Amino acid sequence: MTNNEKEWGILVCLFKATVEQQSMLIGVPKQQAKVIFNRWMREGEKLLKIVESATDQNNLEIVTSVIENSINELRTATDKV
Repeated sequence: MTNNEKEWGILVCLFKATVEQQSMLIGVPKQQAKVIFNRWMREGEKLLKIVESATDQNNLEIVTSVIENSINELRTATDKV
């Protein structure tokens, strides 16, 4: 995997994690922020399809899992604060 492929993979995985995180915020954002976020999500999903089709799915799943585990650790750590 080249450095460029690695960076694209990380970007895609971050976006996937963001999409999943979005479900935790349904109904929370203010109207203008929600409109912008929804537009960003639609465009990001288009980008995700393009990049996913050119990327090793196994690697994407591994990196996405690491990101999701890190987010769960962050939640746990902030619960203690």
